[in-house]
Amino acid sequence: MANAPSFIGFSTIDRKKPPFTITDFDLVKRDLLNHFSTRKGERMMLPEFGTIIYDLLMDPLDDVTKDLITTDATRIIDEEPRVSLESMKLSEHNQVILLETQLTYLPDGITEDLVIQFDIDLQE
Repeated sequence: MANAPSFIGFSTIDRKKPPFTITDFDLVKRDLLNHFSTRKGERMMLPEFGTIIYDLLMDPLDDVTKDLITTDATRIIDEEPRVSLESMKLSEHNQVILLETQLTYLPDGITEDLVIQFDIDLQE
């Protein structure tokens, strides 16, 4: 018999019909992607929620910008108690920032990659 899920949530993203339930590591990844898809200050009543990365897309990806992005991404991941950050790699091509992370889902010890693309065309 399969183990009961530790965490249960709801998402309609990438789903055309029910069930909309997602669990465990899929839920954690969706929660992180939601956080990274929100600009900091955009969420009513939660001014610290979100990321500053969209504000940096037009800046040159120099050491200062890289540090701002990795610090912000680390902050967001560290706020998620269900995962630990194993590694992070940052790259840029034509105003697209690619954030490649390796995360360990703490309840089960599962390690997976989570790749997030920040595109100037997707920020509106």
